Amino acid sequence: MADDRRGPLVIGALTAFTGAVVFLAPGDVIPVPDKTFGAPRWIVAVFALSFFFGGAYAAALALPAPQMRRLLGGAAGLALVTGGALFMTWAALTGRGRRASAPARPDALVFGPDVGGFIVGAFFWLFAVPIDAIALVAWFIALRSLTRRTPP
Repeated sequence: MADDRRGPLVIGALTAFTGAVVFLAPGDVIPVPDKTFGAPRWIVAVFALSFFFGGAYAAALALPAPQMRRLLGGAAGLALVTGGALFMTWAALTGRGRRASAPARPDALVFGPDVGGFIVGAFFWLFAVPIDAIALVAWFIALRSLTRRTPP
């Protein structure tokens, strides 16, 4: 019972299926209105790929193929880091999250509406730049490992 491989296989298959369905929605194969997405469709598609590859990796844990587990785990991590980097950069560039502040009480210390927008923008840029750098390094390592020849 300790070596039961059905759990990772079932959970991995369900997660990969969910990622595939979510991937089909931004591609308009499954018709979904634009207002249901909180981000551009291509960012949602990248996150769906990370779910798909993560589920495939979990399913591969039940299979005796260590090379496939390594490749699927790398693909899942790469898709997740890339999705996070793209989302944070998109949010920083477009100013997502900057809302007009509610009217304040007359006795409250009030900053102008530009201060809140600046703080939110700085927050997104503070995380976007390092995550972009991490994603670029991850892509460089992944592409380098694919192009490197293994000795016979």
